[in-house]
Amino acid sequence: MAIPKVNFFIHYVPCLDGLGLNNNLVKKYLKERQFYACEQPYNYLGYINDGSKAKIDFVDYSGNNEKSTGLFDENGLCSQERIKELKQGFRLTKSVIWHGLISFEEMFGKENCNSYEKAYLLMKNEFPRFLSSAGLEPKNIVWCAGFHTNTDHRHIHFAFYEKEPTKFRKTQNKKCFSYGQITKNSIEKAKIRTELYLLNNNTEIIDTRKEINSDFKANLSLNFLKNSVLKTMKNLIIKLPSNGRLSYDSDNMQFLRTEIDNLTIKIIKQNKNLQAKYQKFLNLINEKDKSILKMCESSKIAPEKYLLSKKYQQDLYRRLGNQIIKFLLSFKYEINKNQFQTSNRLVKKRIERNKNSYLLEKSLYLSEKTQKEAFNYFEEHMKKLRQLNIEVLIEQGVIEL
Repeated sequence: MAIPKVNFFIHYVPCLDGLGLNNNLVKKYLKERQFYACEQPYNYLGYINDGSKAKIDFVDYSGNNEKSTGLFDENGLCSQERIKELKQGFRLTKSVIWHGLISFEEMFGKENCNSYEKAYLLMKNEFPRFLSSAGLEPKNIVWCAGFHTNTDHRHIHFAFYEKEPTKFRKTQNKKCFSYGQITKNSIEKAKIRTELYLLNNNTEIIDTRKEINSDFKANLSLNFLKNSVLKTMKNLIIKLPSNGRLSYDSDNMQFLRTEIDNLTIKIIKQNKNLQAKYQKFLNLINEKDKSILKMCESSKIAPEKYLLSKKYQQDLYRRLGNQIIKFLLSFKYEINKNQFQTSNRLVKKRIERNKNSYLLEKSLYLSEKTQKEAFNYFEEHMKKLRQLNIEVLIEQGVIEL
C-alpha cells in the first residue's frame, strides 16, 4: 500500500465562556481550551515558536527533540511584540479555536518542504484556499503557524480563530461564530492541494499554454489560414448571434462551442510547431492527472473531484476560442466593409450615369429651345423687314393705296 505523502489533521476547542464548571463541555475541554487560548504560561503558541523535547498533552507530533524555525503568520516570522499580540488575541476571542498540523512523509518532506521559507509560502498561498473550502472567510481569520523538524518528519503546526461572528442563526436571532466542524471533503482537498503545490509542476504547463496562446494568435491571419479553415470561418460568421454577449463561455454562444473547438483543432493542426506544443501540453496535463491518481490512491480518496486535465484543456479551448471569436468579428467587419464599399461604388456609378443622362437631356432641351427662339426671332425680323419695304414703296408711289 502506498504511503500518503501529506497528512492533514485538524481539531477545535469550543469557547467555554458563560458555562458553569459542571457543564459537560467545561469538564471535557477546560484544560485544552486554556492551553490553546494561551491562558497559561506554557501554551500552544509558545510551543509552536520554540518546539519541544518532550511529548506535550493535546499536541500530535510533539517531542522527539522537535525544533522550530519560529512562529510565523501571513506576514512572515513574528517578532516578540507580534507574538504577544497573537497570544492576547487567542486569549480574548469568543470564537472556536482550531488547531492542527500538516505532516509529510519523511523523504517527501526532506525534498519538498525542508525550510521555513517553503513552509511559509505553502501556508500563505494554500491555507486561505483551505479556509474558503471549509466555509470560512479568509479575511475574517487570524492564523499563525510554525515549521518543526525532528529525526523523522517535517511538519507544520497551525492555529486560527475567527475575528468576528458571521453566521446568522435564527434560533439566536443574531450572528454567531462557527461551530467548528470541518468537512472531510475540505481536509481531503487540502491534502491534495498541499502535495500539488510542493511538487509545483504547474509552471511548465502554464508556460506551454502561454506559448500556444501566442503562436495561435500569430496563425490567426489570412496569410496563414488555409482555404478549408477560411470556409469554416465564413460558415461560422453567418451563425454568430447578432446581439448579446459574444464570448466563448457566454450562454449566447453555447450552441457554437463545439464548432469553435473543432476549428481550434483545425488551426492547430495546420502548423507543425503549434501542433507539437499542443501535444506537449496534453502530455503534461495527463502526467499531472497520473500524479493526482497516485496521491488519491495513497490517501484512499476518490480522485474524480481532483483530476485537472479536463479543466486545463477546457481552459485552453476557452482562451483560444475567444481569440477565434475576436478574429471572426474582425473578419465579418472587413467583409461587410468591402460589401458596403462595392455597393457604394455601384451606387455612385448609377448616380453618375443618371446625372450624365439628365445633363444630356437638359442640354438637348436647351438647344432645341434656343433654336426655336432663334427661328421665331428670325421670323419676326423678316416680318418687320417686309413691312418696312412696303412702307418705302408706298412713299415712292410704286404702290398706290
